[in-house]
Amino acid sequence: MKRLFALLLITLVLGNSSNMSQAQADPIRDGQALAEELRSLQMGIPGSIKATMKIRKRDGSRIEHRVNKHTQTFENGWRDIFQVDKSSSDASEWLWIDHRIDASPDYKLAISKELPTDIDAFTTLDSERAMTPLGESDFWVADLGLDFLHWPDQRTFTSKITRRKGVGCKLLESSRPTRSPEGYYKVRSWISTEHLGVVYAEAFDIHERKIKTFEVNGIEKINGHHHLKELRI
Repeated sequence: MKRLFALLLITLVLGNSSNMSQAQADPIRDGQALAEELRSLQMGIPGSIKATMKIRKRDGSRIEHRVNKHTQTFENGWRDIFQVDKSSSDASEWLWIDHRIDASPDYKLAISKELPTDIDAFTTLDSERAMTPLGESDFWVADLGLDFLHWPDQRTFTSKITRRKGVGCKLLESSRPTRSPEGYYKVRSWISTEHLGVVYAEAFDIHERKIKTFEVNGIEKINGHHHLKELRI
């Protein structure tokens, strides 16, 4: 797989919760409860924000893409719409993610200069097909939907590393239901016990090889909510 380095400068709500339970003796029960709580958090600010995707290619060259993100809330969830602009003359990539309570993310992808008004212009991606790059980067569609939190196998682990990015964390391990050689098979994520944000994560293939690392930077608290400014892969 061609390796790229991507840095996304973006503001996202990490979430607030005062109900972070203490570690339980049953790692599966605790993991399922933690994943369920994370799935209920809206990982985006209603309205529009702008970001920059910085990419360093394998040959050392660097490119940047403008990213516009718009989040809409509805009765039982929210919708994130990403526009990745490659240049002023090229068509944009449009990613539409619907997050509904008790349902896996619904992904739709299109390439167009304007946001398509016809739903048939989008290609619908399931969880497997969502492991595809966005904007020539190592950010996959499934990454932006936090798809791993919807996998059926969730469990907590006791880790020697109890702090990441200066905050106390729990370690959650999510395993994919299919053993496909493509994409991730397992994701280990360190979840902040303070704000329930994913502050660090590692993704592995079916051979237990680490193929991607996620790291957030610049977390700050604004009006009672935790935000991040930078996500690095």
